[in-house]
This record gives sequence, C-alpha cells and structure tokens, in this order.
Amino acid sequence: MGILYLSLYLIALGTGGLKSSVSGFGSDQFDEKDEKEKSQMAYFFNRFFFFISFGTLAAVTVLVYLQDEVSRSLGYGICSVSMIIAIIVFLSGTKRYRYKKSLGSPIVHILQVVVASIKKRKMQLPYNVGSLYEDTPEASRIEHTDQFR
Repeated sequence: MGILYLSLYLIALGTGGLKSSVSGFGSDQFDEKDEKEKSQMAYFFNRFFFFISFGTLAAVTVLVYLQDEVSRSLGYGICSVSMIIAIIVFLSGTKRYRYKKSLGSPIVHILQVVVASIKKRKMQLPYNVGSLYEDTPEASRIEHTDQFR
C-alpha cells in the first residue's frame, strides 16, 4: 500500500508541478515584442495543445486497448520509452533555452497590490483618466471604470 500511495503522490506531483509549467516555459522561449517571434509563439501553442490532446486521446484509447488485449507490460513499456525520449529531447536543448529571471514570489506581488489598494482606498481619482496609464499603447489599455470603487 505504501508503494501505491507513493506512486499516486508522485503522479500528482508530476502532473500538477510539471504539466502546468510546461506551457509557461514554452512561452518564455519567445519575445512578445518581436512580431516574428510572436507569430511563432502562436504556432507553438497550436502545436503544443494539439499534441497534448492527441497524447491524451492515444493514452485513453490505444494504450488502454493494448494493455487490456495484448499485455500490460507493453502498454507500460510504451509509456516508459516515450518518457525517456521526451527527457532526452528536453535535455538536448538545454543550452539553447532562454531563461527569464524570476521577479520574486507572485504571492509577494499580490500582497503588495492588496496593501497598496488598502492604503490608497480614499484617494481621489485624477480629473484626466489618461494619466492613470503608463507607457502602454492606447489600443491595449483597459478602460477605467468605477465598478470596484
């Protein structure tokens, strides 16, 4: 029973920790300010989600069929070989990856926003709403509302 629970926890850790980080790591490989790389990022995500969906479909149909009708060892062997190949491919590109420095814990940033909003809750809004924005292009701005006042 201990091995069963350890296996389930490792699966949960791998699925929750790794699978959710892969798409973010993939998007870090592209520069959003460069139009060519921006279109390549869209192409990457289209292929990424296609193969994630295709892999899920194959796992719940083909592999289950092979495990039930042919051999469980064959089904698990295919999964093991696929994971080894994926690890080799991932590690082979390590020198080419772009790494973005962490800006700190997201929890700290969230708490900074909460503290700033509490401190500034009685501030008067400026007459010119345009001064609420920094250097963002006008097309990408979110218009100001009094909804959460």
